[in-house]
Amino acid sequence: MELVAASKMRRATAATMRSRPYTREAWATIRAVLRSAPELTHPLLKAKPMATKSLLILFTSDRGLAGGFNVNIIRAALAEARRQGLKNIEVLGVGRRGADALERAGAKVVGRFSALSNNPNFTDLLPVARMAFEGFLKGEYRNVTLAYTDFISGITQKPRLHELLPLTPDMEKNGGMDYKFEPSPIRVLDRVLPALVETMTWHALLESTASEHAARMMAMKSASDAAKDMLDTLTFTYNQARQASITQEIAEISGGKAALE
Repeated sequence: MELVAASKMRRATAATMRSRPYTREAWATIRAVLRSAPELTHPLLKAKPMATKSLLILFTSDRGLAGGFNVNIIRAALAEARRQGLKNIEVLGVGRRGADALERAGAKVVGRFSALSNNPNFTDLLPVARMAFEGFLKGEYRNVTLAYTDFISGITQKPRLHELLPLTPDMEKNGGMDYKFEPSPIRVLDRVLPALVETMTWHALLESTASEHAARMMAMKSASDAAKDMLDTLTFTYNQARQASITQEIAEISGGKAALE
């Protein structure tokens, strides 16, 4: 299992590293555009104060044996859910472990998506992003939050909560750069902003997948090392008992011989 996890981690890490520059530049571009034209409006940029519920998209694994990977992100997601009120939050679970945990805690699970981390596919994840921004556009949710695990390194992964919607870029000055829109700003934003939501959701899955396989690799390595140590200890104990038994038998034979003489 350690070797399988290591192989999957290499592929997942490569995909994550390829995705990071694109996601970062896509978000930076949208921020620059909105800073240059603060008068632009779009439903995905506006909060929904009349909505009573929030949506939490939680990325976990489908199975265990991954060390603290699931425990840490579920703990962070539960803290956020309790902060907002368990009755006021709905959960989209990407991975069975997280959805099951929050359902047991009392949160409403409105969707479950499993078997995505072994072979992540952008098309398979699209329903998650679309359920999120379509529900937000309809006014069902006041905000949408991503709960996933950031891949830092093979031995370090960090739980992260990121507010996906509404999109609220930093509105600081952009240095005088001007942008022109064709055919119109609203039509451009209608295509670009949903695509950005999809991209950021996809990147969260890639980060979570890389973190899962890294955590499982380390957990299996620790389990293998612990099993080896246990085997060495048991072998030593067995040899001690065996040696004591042999010594006792030799002593009994010697004693018997001496008695006969």
